[in-house]
Amino acid sequence: MAEQPFEPLLAELRDVAELADPVPAAVVTAAKAALTWRTVDAELAELTADSSLAPAGVRAAQAARLLTFEGPGVEIEVEIVETGPTRRLTGQVVPVTPAGVTIRWGAGVVDVTADDLGRFTATDVPAGSVRLEVRRADDRHPVVTSWVSI
Repeated sequence: MAEQPFEPLLAELRDVAELADPVPAAVVTAAKAALTWRTVDAELAELTADSSLAPAGVRAAQAARLLTFEGPGVEIEVEIVETGPTRRLTGQVVPVTPAGVTIRWGAGVVDVTADDLGRFTATDVPAGSVRLEVRRADDRHPVVTSWVSI
């Protein structure tokens, strides 16, 4: 198909808009992360507790952040420790059971294994929005947490 006569003008306008008001990187990352939701059959585990929301004075400034997600028949507890530009996630699947755990963020993924006591650790997870997917041997569908910013 032949190029439309107004296409060069539209291309120039896109370039000007990108220079004058670029889309923030966090918005692009969040949009890409939202599109990675491909496990329609997964059970959703919602965030039910976040220590960063505790009243002032209850939590030390440098304390690890604690998150709790609850889904059908499972609880996922995660401790987040800042390690410079990255984070270390240490977690527990309850009830205790071995499981595969996938941690996803906008531009990457890491797979770790929860041991017989349901414990897992992931290092070098970049700061930003993440989601966990837990696959227990006795479950028909994986359990996926809501996205959370770490």
